[in-house]
Amino acid sequence: MTQNEQIHVETEIGRLKRLIIHSPDGGIGKVVPAKFKEWLYDDTVHLSQMRREYNQYVKLLLHFTDPEKAAYVMDFEKSQKDKIQPDCYKPDNPAYFNSKNVLDTQFLLSELLQEDSLRQRLISAVCGWEGSSSRTEKKLMAVDRSEDLAKALITGIIKEGGEDTGEFIFAPLPNFIFTRDIAIAVNDHLLLSNAASPARERESLLMKFIAQYALFKNQTEKLIEISEPSNFFLLSQEEQALQKTSLEGGDVMMISPNHLLIGCSERTTPAGINEAIHNIFADAGTGIEKISVIKIPQHRAMMHIDTVFTQVRKDTWVLFGPFSEKIMKLDKRSQYSYIKRLHPDHHEDSGFKIEILRFQKPLSETYAPYKNYEVSIKPHITGLESLLRDISIHDFAVDPDKVQIIYSGNNTFPYDEREQWTDSCNLLALKDGVVVGYDRNELTINTFKKKGFQIKNAATLNEELGAGKLSVDDIENTLILLPSAELSRARGGSHCMSQPVLREIL
Repeated sequence: MTQNEQIHVETEIGRLKRLIIHSPDGGIGKVVPAKFKEWLYDDTVHLSQMRREYNQYVKLLLHFTDPEKAAYVMDFEKSQKDKIQPDCYKPDNPAYFNSKNVLDTQFLLSELLQEDSLRQRLISAVCGWEGSSSRTEKKLMAVDRSEDLAKALITGIIKEGGEDTGEFIFAPLPNFIFTRDIAIAVNDHLLLSNAASPARERESLLMKFIAQYALFKNQTEKLIEISEPSNFFLLSQEEQALQKTSLEGGDVMMISPNHLLIGCSERTTPAGINEAIHNIFADAGTGIEKISVIKIPQHRAMMHIDTVFTQVRKDTWVLFGPFSEKIMKLDKRSQYSYIKRLHPDHHEDSGFKIEILRFQKPLSETYAPYKNYEVSIKPHITGLESLLRDISIHDFAVDPDKVQIIYSGNNTFPYDEREQWTDSCNLLALKDGVVVGYDRNELTINTFKKKGFQIKNAATLNEELGAGKLSVDDIENTLILLPSAELSRARGGSHCMSQPVLREIL
């Protein structure tokens, strides 16, 4: 994809036209228990089964964005029905489906590596970042095929003679499957993440090259970067920990053309949010006029705001019930809340007061850096659920009586927490009212049924679409279920596994 092809996302629910993904690679299959904490995993995964599950996701995406390639993949699968991973799914195979609308990071990287100057620059950048030896750099430079080199830069393993030797040149990137976290489209701009964990820093570096030299070549002014202040190295270790600048895409949602949500979480820091707000407001071309910041507990179970809620339809959201101020009034066991102040030294009211922090772009033409953008929140916005209702009413002109919230696990303990853990709230909208989730979250699925949604199995739906029994235009108000025995172990849902770069305008 080049800068001449359109990139534009202004909502979470406009019909999906183009996105960036990353199919599970061998790096995921090399996670060992000793590295769980460092590599952000809780368990090992059965890679071949995970790929089978993910392939259903890819076929579904192709049916909605590139039907010709969907047909190609399904035909190719039939010809290789005995293979665990048919050759058409990985960019280093000649049979790769190569869609212009479902783009794999490995494919985008391999395209860059065909240019000699970029090849040298990228190898040097990665080796420098990883602290690798000149011997490793020479090994990488000697790799002939750009497809194999891209794979090596992601998995950390070089093929020799076409075979995987198992020799690591550096650590794998087992979280690269979650492309949402490394960048997010803000209208026709791209906000590049600054990863919170060292395990994901190489992902950010690779995405920066993809964005700068492929997605926005000759248009780098449309890239919004988050970085540490120039004097960060002068701070003590304790001060650096408090002022770390990190922001990940799972904490950013494009709500409407002028409204952005950002979460303050385990992975996105106050300093990262501060940088994002100033950079976005300083660029008149972003179109963003208001930014709502939501602070959630720094907890593994809710690492980003998209593990807590996502939008299903203009009038419908899925939400982890204990984060609803309505539920909190009734449920004494809940200890979750939002506090207005983002910085760690703030201790207001023991942290149980529910508030949302909102920033507004000044109306004056002259941008004033470091100006205080905080504005008062309307009295009816007392927390997250009322914020979501307010968005439906004011950003999407929904009748207040028609706004509905679907709660994880039907808000029934302990299923609400169990299903939130397996991403019941982390849904990707293929279009307004049609979302993709996991098949294991049974109480959440039943709640969707009660709210009038159809439930479709991804494999069955793919077959129906492939056979021409159904058109994607016929699918409305539907929750599509992916097989998830292994996908859910990686700790991310369909929302995490997508980086939309083009959606239709509602």
